[in-house]
Parts: sequence; structure tokens; C-alpha cells
Amino acid sequence: MEAAQTSALALHVGLNLILTFLLALNVVRHRFKGDSADQVMLEKAVRAHGNNTEYVPIVLIGLGVIAMTGASAQTISILGASLLVARVFHAYGIQQAKVPNIFGMVGNIVTWLVMLWVAATLLLYGVG
Repeated sequence: MEAAQTSALALHVGLNLILTFLLALNVVRHRFKGDSADQVMLEKAVRAHGNNTEYVPIVLIGLGVIAMTGASAQTISILGASLLVARVFHAYGIQQAKVPNIFGMVGNIVTWLVMLWVAATLLLYGVG
């Protein structure tokens, strides 16, 4: 793996780690409120964090393997940035009063598209 690929991968892993950390802080913030009226918001914050931890690690592992296969730094950056934006949209959307909403749906769909792109790339590399 070249330096540019390593840097691109490191950047997007780091950014997604920060997002996961911020979502965890949001859960703690809601827990400290301790108000039963905020129970719904606590549950939404927990789901935003949980959903992020369910999708992001496996996609980042796939992205890392793509980097090891020689994918360009630009490809890694496009997929990594798309994943991050999608997860931010989803985390915002899932915590809104109206669910589903456009933010949550776009975030989910783009996450799935990135996941499928990474999976397809790995499968093509593996059988090619």
C-alpha cells in the first residue's frame, strides 16, 4: 500500500472514529438528563450510535482491504467521504421527530450503496 492510499484510509477511519465518539457523547448527554420526557430522545440517540457501530466497522475493514489491493487514494477518499456523509445524515435523521425522513433515508441508502460498492469491488478482485 502506497503512502497516499494509507493517508486516505487513515483520514477516513479517523473521521469515522470521531463521528462514533460524538454519537456516544450524545447518548451520555441524554442519559445525564435523567428526565423521563427525554426517554424517546435517549432511545433515538442510542439507535443513532448503535446503527453507526453496526455499519461503519465492516465498511472500513472492506475499505482497508480495497486499499491493500491497490485501489487509488482517490477511490478510497470518495468511498470514505461518502460513508461519513451518509452516516452523519443518518444519525441526524434518525434523531428527528419525524422518522422516517429524507436525511435518514438518504443516509441509509448511501451507506448501503457504499457497502455494496466495496463488496462488489472485493468480490471482483477476489475472483479476478
